[in-house]
Amino acid sequence: MKTASVIRSAALAAILLSLSAPALAQHAGDIGVGRTAAGRLTPRPFVPGEPTPSFDVVTGVGVLTAIPEPPAPPTSFRSTDPGFDANFAADPARDYYPLESGASIRLVAVSDLEPAFRVRYSSQTIRLAGDFVSLGSYQLHRHPIWIVDCTDPGYDPLRTLWFGTFILRDVGSTAYADSAPFTLRFSIVACEAGDVNGDGAVDFDDIDPFVAALGGGAAVPVEQRCAADCNRDGYVTFDDIDPFVAALSGS
Repeated sequence: MKTASVIRSAALAAILLSLSAPALAQHAGDIGVGRTAAGRLTPRPFVPGEPTPSFDVVTGVGVLTAIPEPPAPPTSFRSTDPGFDANFAADPARDYYPLESGASIRLVAVSDLEPAFRVRYSSQTIRLAGDFVSLGSYQLHRHPIWIVDCTDPGYDPLRTLWFGTFILRDVGSTAYADSAPFTLRFSIVACEAGDVNGDGAVDFDDIDPFVAALGGGAAVPVEQRCAADCNRDGYVTFDDIDPFVAALSGS
């Protein structure tokens, strides 16, 4: 009986300790939601090599999954990653601090999303400028659904990347200032910009496949079109030539 009592006491102590300890980010790859020292909302800066890195809102591209799975033609592409997580540690060197109690955060569209692209959480959907989904309180961790609807009249099967520009907004008592706008991009395949032949490197071996992708349209595999879209606007055009050359030179 004494042993059981000791175990119960130890378990209770562990629970109380976990409740009093600061929350930690749930997993790598989410968008960190925090504030600056001046009280402005901000996504957490991406830091390479961290044990639990946040999603890079500057260059990161989320990957959507076909629904249903191939070989059936997709009716949509979807993902719940990246999510939003306010439980990343503070990073004073990059002016990033956790939210305080009283915050109530929304993800708000700055402009209309690309045709056929939308964001959904529960009954809330983002499609147009001003639409929002609620992300939660100061310890939020939420995964909305990122969707490309293939049945939408605006869906273009030649497009390989969809994006939207958003802000974080606080409607709680903390009244943090809106974040700066940031653009989140999603692709239907994983690819590295410039690595058109898919060998893991951006080099002169990618030149011929890149030229082929410029005029190949649907005849070019989607993975090559995605990699040739070096300016990340969703299509392979002559506007991708300069970014491709820059990728070749490593600049």
